Amino acid sequence: MRQSDYLDILCNTADGVFITDAHKRIVRWNKGAEKILGYPESDTLHRSCFEVISGKAPAGAGPCGQDCAVHRSGVEGTPRGNFDLEAVHSSGLPVWINVTLLSSAAPEAPFVTHILRDVTRDRRMKLALDRFLAELKSSGPNAAAPGAGPAEGYAVQPQDQVGRPAFAALSARELEVLTLLAEGLSTKALARKLDISHFTARNHIQNILVKLELHSKAQAVSFAFKQGIL
Repeated sequence: MRQSDYLDILCNTADGVFITDAHKRIVRWNKGAEKILGYPESDTLHRSCFEVISGKAPAGAGPCGQDCAVHRSGVEGTPRGNFDLEAVHSSGLPVWINVTLLSSAAPEAPFVTHILRDVTRDRRMKLALDRFLAELKSSGPNAAAPGAGPAEGYAVQPQDQVGRPAFAALSARELEVLTLLAEGLSTKALARKLDISHFTARNHIQNILVKLELHSKAQAVSFAFKQGIL
């Protein structure tokens, strides 16, 4: 099989795929990569991958740069295992991607294939659940004394009858629904995403509104962002 045919097969997959040469220049960029990162192929070809991706590792150390050990491992034929990377969407918003590297089988013309998967929702869900558990823990024996005021610069959170933050009453599924609402999904799209019926999705949303004592999806999303749930 010719190298060009092999590249075509890779780029015709449903996953996000971009391919770089030995100098980190992007030589292929498929529709899946465009969907995840927002850049059309015409805006990425012949540009440095680190310029387009602007990636940061979870600890803040940026593997995307001129001296990229990750890319070098691919060129040398010893690609690193898959890893998560915080990239920047064309809109300027952060997006988390899981990256898998494949190396070229032709040393005389090395290239590195990057297979991308959008894991932003998973990251947001983990963050929301971590905050949820932290709030539950803080409402235990070591919670602030009754009557203590909020720290300066912080709004007072609605609380239930036993003094816990109102969102602590949300289930893990309801937090997931709230996260998807924050991403702009309609009730119908949310139901498809979670593989549940439209009626079940509607009931989850109604339960969220009741528990938070709110009246609309927009209010619920606004509340979630203001209180740092999402």
